[in-house]
Amino acid sequence: MSASANPETLRTLAGLWAEVLGVKTVAPDDNFFALGGHSLMAVKLISAIQERMGVGDELKLADILEYPTLAAFADHLQALGESEESGEI
Repeated sequence: MSASANPETLRTLAGLWAEVLGVKTVAPDDNFFALGGHSLMAVKLISAIQERMGVGDELKLADILEYPTLAAFADHLQALGESEESGEI
């Protein structure tokens, strides 16, 4: 499980990743690209996260390249949310 992302965030992201990638399940250590993801799927994923999780433009396409595992991406998303709440973004 992820070190700092809450379980609900991890579950929601896992569902979105599975939907976009066309797989049944995604584990925290799974890599987006190793599961068959590519740039067009990454665009679709970022868009779905922004829409369904209420994340704004602070989430970038490059984030999936920098944080390609579900756990790392969830931690990053959690950090973005905390930064936004504290007014740091």
